[in-house]
Amino acid sequence: MSDPNFASPTFVHRITRRAFFHDYTRKGRYMITMTAERGRPSLSVLDKGAPSVVLTPLGEAVREELYLIGNLDRPLHVEASVIMPDHIHFIIFVSGALPKPLGSYIGAFKGACSRRWAAMTGAVEVSPLFVKGFHDRIIWDDGHRVVASGYIADNPLRAAIRRSRPDLFRRYNRAQIGDREYAAYGNIFLLKDFDKRPVIIHRGDSVEARRNNENAWLSCAANGGVLVSPFISPDEKVIRDKALALGGRLIVIRNDGFEERFKPVGRDFDLCAAGRLLLIAPWPEALARSVVSRVEALSMNAGAVRLSSYTGAVILR
Repeated sequence: MSDPNFASPTFVHRITRRAFFHDYTRKGRYMITMTAERGRPSLSVLDKGAPSVVLTPLGEAVREELYLIGNLDRPLHVEASVIMPDHIHFIIFVSGALPKPLGSYIGAFKGACSRRWAAMTGAVEVSPLFVKGFHDRIIWDDGHRVVASGYIADNPLRAAIRRSRPDLFRRYNRAQIGDREYAAYGNIFLLKDFDKRPVIIHRGDSVEARRNNENAWLSCAANGGVLVSPFISPDEKVIRDKALALGGRLIVIRNDGFEERFKPVGRDFDLCAAGRLLLIAPWPEALARSVVSRVEALSMNAGAVRLSSYTGAVILR
């Protein structure tokens, strides 16, 4: 049952992330992600002892093709990479002007990988190894490069953590909470906690009201309770950060859904691993972020109040 009180934003989700303002033939650095088609052989297996990945023969072929991207004197250089069982990440540096957009070379790499797979299996027809398109992130400076490189290096460790704690990294495409339906990701058992409190700060709140509310919220967090909020305003974000410093747990309402291979990153990953986070999407069909309007913010705040009163969810899918 969909929520009639949550108006769906009007965007169309795209798997790719092309920046419309950016010239992809010029010098730059990018983190590229691409995913294998469903049913394809694994590119690697996780080595639980390290943790690291051990490439399969197909993964070895993909790695060989990856480092051939910069052949024929192209100003393309792969600086870091990780080949996971069903997807790959790599950082590519474009050191000079390209005659064609970067996507053309990524497409050629994907085609080469598909042909290698066909040759390895003796297939007459070449089927795509990777799904159509790819995801790119522009790396603007050295700070971003360091973070992106760390993300790639830590990928096997994060995968091992997710596999060892599946309930804390589970995605729920359809969860009925009360009389409404949501998408969710994380520790669904946070909904069962008896002490859940919505964090909502109004502009008209007096200084005394804000002080009393903050004391109540932080006491809840310190006592093992759960704070529920979209945490939109700067003041609400301050409460969120103070609560986390006290070991608090959060149910965070998002203004977007979860893309097919959504994974939490950064602090959200650490909170999921500790069982301290549940992400809730009132608009499960909306898969792209947007600026939150005042109407949406009010609806999300109302949702926080409702979620605070529920004691569980019925998982539909």
